[in-house]
Amino acid sequence: MKSDSKNERTLLPFVVLTGVVVAPIIFIAGIIFGTELNASIVLTSDSLSSWVAAIATVSIAVLTFILAKETWHLRNAQIEQLNEIKKESMRPNVVVNVQPSMVSISFWDVVIQNLGKGIAQNVNFEFKNIDGTVATDENNHLITIFSKLSLFENGCSSLGLGQSIKSFLFGFGDLKRDVGDADLFEQKIRLIIKFEDAEGNPYINSLDIDFNDYKGVSTLGGATDPTYSIFKELENIRKLFEPVFKTGFKRLKIDSFNSKDREQEVENRRLQEQEFLKQQEKLQSTANK
Repeated sequence: MKSDSKNERTLLPFVVLTGVVVAPIIFIAGIIFGTELNASIVLTSDSLSSWVAAIATVSIAVLTFILAKETWHLRNAQIEQLNEIKKESMRPNVVVNVQPSMVSISFWDVVIQNLGKGIAQNVNFEFKNIDGTVATDENNHLITIFSKLSLFENGCSSLGLGQSIKSFLFGFGDLKRDVGDADLFEQKIRLIIKFEDAEGNPYINSLDIDFNDYKGVSTLGGATDPTYSIFKELENIRKLFEPVFKTGFKRLKIDSFNSKDREQEVENRRLQEQEFLKQQEKLQSTANK
């Protein structure tokens, strides 16, 4: 229906323009043929030119009106397009993600990010069940988990461009203790995110969290992020050397290796090579017999 009405509006100026141009021609042709058919009607050249000039003036006025109207519509369309471009250039996009912690896959974090092009203001959150009903701590255990963060209850006044807020959310061990093993992966909730841009234009995003999607997810090793593993190794090294640098009295368990040890190592290798050659010669002589 919208495309049909748009086509009608597009054809309307063409129809009007055609009518305005053709009408004077038909009128003049009617006068000419009328004078030929009825000799009593006599039109002088002055009166005929006056009629033509009047009709031309009316036609020009009508065409000027149509041109002004189309220019006005074009101007409004350009203004609307510029406003839309301006709105898109400052549009925020607040998203929420639940992901494994870098410490272990048994612990999960929640991340709130602004991935848009402008600052987000008056960020608020609402929780609903998957069927659309309002979620409460009585009919959905995840409300209790998310309510531990005041951000989901009180909202956020502003979230800058590219800014993110990350926090620990829950552990599967605690969740299993609260809801039981049977309902561990049956937890579902819908998170509604409401926010505004710098000019107060409202936006809404939604996220469906279904723990059944996390069933069977696993990682190799303890940590999910290699950076955390490197951090733990550096921490162990720091703990090893820290007493020495602080007090200077604690001994390190270090195997020293001096020049005498190197000479002994070379001698051992030489003896091993000789023993290997003797065994090879013995095997070869046995094979020849």
